[in-house]
Amino acid sequence: MRNSHPMALKLKNILPFFYGWVVVVASGTAMFARMAPNITTLTIFIHPLSQEFGWSRTLISGSVSAGALAALVLSPAVGWCIDRFGARPVLVISVLVLGMTMTSMAWATLPLTFYVAFASARVVFHTSAPIGASTVSARWFIAKRGRAIGVIFLWGAIGGLVFTVLSAEMIDHFGMKTAWIVIGLVVFGVSLAPCLFLVVERPEDMGLLPDNVSRARDERDSVKAVTPGDEDSWTLSEAMNSKSFWILFFMGMAMFCVNTGTNVHIGAYYRDQGMTMTLAAIAISFSWIVSAIGSLAWGWVLEKIQARWAYSMVFVILGVSTLYLLAVDSTAGAFVASGLIGCVSGGSNVVISILYADYYGRNSLGRIRGVSETGVLIGQAVGPLLAGILFDTRGSYSFVFILFGGLALACSLIVLTAKPPVRPVRIATGRQSLTP
Repeated sequence: MRNSHPMALKLKNILPFFYGWVVVVASGTAMFARMAPNITTLTIFIHPLSQEFGWSRTLISGSVSAGALAALVLSPAVGWCIDRFGARPVLVISVLVLGMTMTSMAWATLPLTFYVAFASARVVFHTSAPIGASTVSARWFIAKRGRAIGVIFLWGAIGGLVFTVLSAEMIDHFGMKTAWIVIGLVVFGVSLAPCLFLVVERPEDMGLLPDNVSRARDERDSVKAVTPGDEDSWTLSEAMNSKSFWILFFMGMAMFCVNTGTNVHIGAYYRDQGMTMTLAAIAISFSWIVSAIGSLAWGWVLEKIQARWAYSMVFVILGVSTLYLLAVDSTAGAFVASGLIGCVSGGSNVVISILYADYYGRNSLGRIRGVSETGVLIGQAVGPLLAGILFDTRGSYSFVFILFGGLALACSLIVLTAKPPVRPVRIATGRQSLTP
């Protein structure tokens, strides 16, 4: 059985529920670890880094862009590795890299070493952890894919909350060096063992089927027309020849340009508005509480409505939340803004993962996500740097929020044109038929 493990086989025979949920939870721990170099962690460090080393906000936020650019080059290769070697080895290596790089940040006192360490961690954040975890989870579920993807991003939201609060507390009581070391140790402690011992690539590797359906039912259903959400798996080249792929590509770019560009600077913005570091950290942490709940809620919604409509809703909330920041001048206002941002964070990751799995199937999902993720990475590279430059030149974030909010609202309409792709499907007679 390919990529299975003795512990997984034992648990399969003992547990009273489908082993796919073990895979979801185990891969979800990689999503937890992934949040160690998240932008809300960095935003807690921006003020201390500026004060201790004299670095500008543009220089610090540029590390996020550097990581996105590095991941831009590596993302297609990561997707290929997941399809070729499996998600488990990729996730294990990801956790090892995250733990080592976050710990090494304690000694990154020069811009070059800071960039190398943080950008390396951001490569894992952007590519191997989310693509690996979402791909292996999507392979175990079809009908319940929405809630499965929601659970892995719930783990990510919990990680965002934990690492944000942990960073603030460690900095306040023990300093930055200790904070970086503790973050690295938490990554190792939570995620390494589950990814190594519990992740199995596909249900077929353990004699199971997606959603734990019986083989009799599977044979009965096999006479039905094939749909993209089932076993009509597209190759990478086929997906790239569809119009919807490129619409989703550019929508991902816009989504994360706005979302990342705003979130990298939101901690500093709250401080500029007169909030203490503790209050800013609490407000940012609140966004992760909402994101955690939202991940599950969006997963449920995506089993009820078409994913592109859900994506449009996420863009509307993103536009409203970004423009609302212009009016934030109190702690209560910051919590409202953070709640809206958390709703976006919970929705965007889940919706994008579901869209690609539903539209293009399971078999080449790693490669397809690896290429599509480059659009996200371009947005994540441009957004923080653009916001930092505009702040440094204008002395205010007002123009940034207006620009980003308008872009998000425009995209809420454009994304609706990304309809499920249609292509010829080979059937038993050898003739060609179109999917409905």
